[in-house]
Amino acid sequence: MSKSSPDLTSVCESLKSSEFPKSTSELNRNFTDKLGVRCKQSDIFEIIVNSWRLFTLFEEDHLEVKSCLKACDLNTSYECLEDIPVEKAFAPEFQWKLRSQSQENEILREPLVSKWFLGKLTEINRCISSIISQTKSNEMEQRLKYLVLFEKVLQAFGLMTLSGPFLVTHKAQILGRTMSSKPDIVCCQDDFEQQTVCICEVIKPVPKEGDDFTPKKKLRLTSHPDEETIGNGGQRIPVQHIGDLFVHLNKSPISDRILGFIIEKTWVQITFLKVYPITMQKIGDTPVNIAGSLILDDEEYPQFHYSRRYNFLNRQDRKELFKALLLIEIMLVRRERARKR
Repeated sequence: MSKSSPDLTSVCESLKSSEFPKSTSELNRNFTDKLGVRCKQSDIFEIIVNSWRLFTLFEEDHLEVKSCLKACDLNTSYECLEDIPVEKAFAPEFQWKLRSQSQENEILREPLVSKWFLGKLTEINRCISSIISQTKSNEMEQRLKYLVLFEKVLQAFGLMTLSGPFLVTHKAQILGRTMSSKPDIVCCQDDFEQQTVCICEVIKPVPKEGDDFTPKKKLRLTSHPDEETIGNGGQRIPVQHIGDLFVHLNKSPISDRILGFIIEKTWVQITFLKVYPITMQKIGDTPVNIAGSLILDDEEYPQFHYSRRYNFLNRQDRKELFKALLLIEIMLVRRERARKR
């Protein structure tokens, strides 16, 4: 086994204990470099079915997802809410509408979504109309609207969510110090323990075409930190989001892995962090002021994967994102059923 440090874009210098952030909202690239986080873009279904794999699905489960996805397919397809004229805010072509009268019955026959989808569809359309009609909203108000919009999408597939004042600050031991985290949305299991299924981060829009790939400022709901990102090829992964995943790992139903979402207006990415328990113990116990990166065996380094971006206003992108959400939901349902046996 090799104990060489991974090939990283940069290797952080020694951090003084007093300089180490107490909150994930204050993290920068030094954090991922120091922990040797290995980042990789992966297929969205590879992430959910093979990497996260909350529950092993059988052929009949995949067939149920396929049937449900067909029932939930919506005709509407466009790219951006900001470009739609205010007078079109309630126009049928921009609403998420059913393809036909019979589609409602198809949805009601699907156990995975029969309780939620139609009701949430109405709420989603109200959010869309509000965003289009209130173009003079300030940046924070717009971010809040997109947060609520995506939260409604999650709830449409039976995922239980917490946001805003219902969230509590979570803490974990990182490099010998206590670090706190409070994401924008938390998806949790509907049980007494409320284990964290995934966490969601709402960030500012991607730079316009031609802009340099540089760190941008991010406005969280709770603070106004500087955002530092990793990634290339147009991908922007906030370091703070990776920190949130680390802190919430001990609340995950699976001890060594957790899912996440990054939301930029109507663009969504799925993220995934895997850290072996022995690695997490070393990360927790190692003093923050060690020089250079954390030295681990090759197979012990934290693995962070992220999907491409999906625009849920676009029909084809929406179908793939809906399939991802259905896979998450059916794994939760099957796991809970197996637990009660």
